[in-house]
Amino acid sequence: MSEAWHEFRLEVFGEPYLVWHEGADVSALVAEHERRPERAERMVRLGVAERDHVAVESIGALARAGRAPSDAADVLRSVLPSASGTFRVRTAQVLCEMTGDDGYVSEVAAVLESGGGHWGERIDAALALPQLPRTPRSVAALHRGALDQEYLVRYHCANGLLGLTKPGRDIAKHKGFASVSGEDPARWRAVADEFLGAFGVRSAGMHGDQATFAVELGPADYSAPHLRAVQVHLNGVRLSGPDQLHVPALRNIGVDTSSPDHLRGVLEHLGFVDLPESVTLEEDATTSTVDAVITGLDFDFDVARWLSTDLVIGDQARIAMEIGPADPRAPQLRTCTLWLDGAIATPYDNTVYVPQFAHSLRTDVGHYRVGRSPDFACWGPTTDDLSAELHPDGTLAYRLRSQIDGVGDREGAVQLSIDEIIAVLEETAVVLDRP
Repeated sequence: MSEAWHEFRLEVFGEPYLVWHEGADVSALVAEHERRPERAERMVRLGVAERDHVAVESIGALARAGRAPSDAADVLRSVLPSASGTFRVRTAQVLCEMTGDDGYVSEVAAVLESGGGHWGERIDAALALPQLPRTPRSVAALHRGALDQEYLVRYHCANGLLGLTKPGRDIAKHKGFASVSGEDPARWRAVADEFLGAFGVRSAGMHGDQATFAVELGPADYSAPHLRAVQVHLNGVRLSGPDQLHVPALRNIGVDTSSPDHLRGVLEHLGFVDLPESVTLEEDATTSTVDAVITGLDFDFDVARWLSTDLVIGDQARIAMEIGPADPRAPQLRTCTLWLDGAIATPYDNTVYVPQFAHSLRTDVGHYRVGRSPDFACWGPTTDDLSAELHPDGTLAYRLRSQIDGVGDREGAVQLSIDEIIAVLEETAVVLDRP
């Protein structure tokens, strides 16, 4: 830490121990900015360059007071690609608040998902996520964090999950507290699953008007996301048909809402029978109903996608594949998340087309076995955002392209052996090939 920033930090925020223990009093920085704005801005910029999260929190406070420098967001975007730990959490958190772009939520989730670093950094991520826009990745990250080996991480993640449906409730006053604070991972998971299950009721219920057209969804089951309990009402009649529908097929209900005949065809294809002969629908109301159904289905399905931990092959701190449960009705698609260097390396798309993906993995294994070094992770659309080069000494240098405007790519390196790469790719291909 530079002497200038250290002295300013001490002057404005006080003793470092108290700042760490109690948090920085950012109102003091706002007051300093009112007195000497040029000095305050210069020092805060220096603090950001020093990778001090207190400086980032200060920019957030200035933004809320309408006093942030005009280029504040650009300054924070420039440091995000190399940020880690609490500094990464605060930088993404402030950027999300300033820009309204929920793409930054994944940056916070990534710190919690890693399971590495100091446990205090994961706590900071767990505390930040409930304050940000709710996304499938953030919900799933809290669930993962509720299974963390560190008790305090579990505590705050369980609090976050509980707050999804019961804001303000404290896990310490909940019957699940004994399980969360205990040492049995099975009981940790039971509590996490219970809270997540309560959240799954969020999109359940009647969407639309039963007198014309309505879809009633049952609660989401994140452990079996491909099926959903559903009832359909048309012209005041509950249609006879399946009690559960395949979610990808159910989404087709929204292909075209402008024609009652088209809707009739979709419903019949889904297995509903005895539809009324004459159906009159108001297009805007029907579209609104379908949109609400699809929004709920998509969010819940994506939560399940990021929760998928059916099987982990390899070491997530080095290289691993995390494979989700197979969908028996759509076996050609499967969740498959690549981990590199302790972080998810497929943060935007972790659904693979099984025949192509498994073939790509086996092809690379064949190349490695004969001493050739193919371009790493050229396995189709799932890894399009990842560029990596394996050097002769076993160093895998990688670059993860950002999809957030103005934020540069994230770079890193991890030391691997050919044998462990082959083992992970080969076993993954075998698992994906199983019926």
